[in-house]
Amino acid sequence: MIPPIYIGYEWFGVERILTSYKTPPNCGAISIFVGVPRRAEEDGDVIRLEYEAYPEMALKEMVKIREETLERFGVKEVFIHHRLGSVPVGEPSFLVIVYGSHRKETFKACRYAVDETKKRAPIWKKEVFSCGEGKWVLGA
Repeated sequence: MIPPIYIGYEWFGVERILTSYKTPPNCGAISIFVGVPRRAEEDGDVIRLEYEAYPEMALKEMVKIREETLERFGVKEVFIHHRLGSVPVGEPSFLVIVYGSHRKETFKACRYAVDETKKRAPIWKKEVFSCGEGKWVLGA
């Protein structure tokens, strides 16, 4: 069984979660956010991000965010997953999947879970450039 809250080196991915979790019959919407490291002109020549965290604290905060999201928006299920370690540009590192009855609350719930995780979970990232140097980036 894939846990709804996860932080670690394994990547479960969208497909695996969607096929392993049986969508409740009262759900008519699934909203998905996938965060992917990118190379952008304003960021320099980034080739990967390196994620570190305080896992116990991050999990606790992510559980709270999941519970808040379920309660506040009345959605049926929320998955929040974040990778640790080295993630190359173009590979997924952050995932939120929300199951709900209707798209409106499902979109809002997904946005809330993404924003709150970025704001509150103690997860840090370092941009690593093609020259081999790195720079820590402040969170949301």
